[in-house]
Amino acid sequence: MTNAFAQYKNQSLSVMTQGELLVKLFDEITKQCQIARIGIEKADFITANFALVKAQSILSTLAESLDMRYPVSKNLHELYIFFARQFMEANSKNTVKPIDDVMPLIKDLRASFEQAEKLSRSQQAIGGQAV
Repeated sequence: MTNAFAQYKNQSLSVMTQGELLVKLFDEITKQCQIARIGIEKADFITANFALVKAQSILSTLAESLDMRYPVSKNLHELYIFFARQFMEANSKNTVKPIDDVMPLIKDLRASFEQAEKLSRSQQAIGGQAV
């Protein structure tokens, strides 16, 4: 059963658009931040550490995937670095404040990517219709 689920998950990821994948990655960052927050509040710092490291790894992957020929990529890169630093601070000081400080920004960025994906899909659908 686990193997079938893994195959389904891999297939789902392989057919996603870049925009859909970005949204999923931000969902995972949010999930890991929630796990870390709960871990810190319960003094389960091993769980918090693992979750924050995973969120930082996702941010690192996102930063490395940027096409720096575009000005927006530089801004996104700086945001990703800022988020990662906040997660490092939360991890080193075992405090939820840095997580709480960046979560609204992460959620806004996720919503922006989701909206851009919807717009892109609607433009592709319009472009694909015969006039």
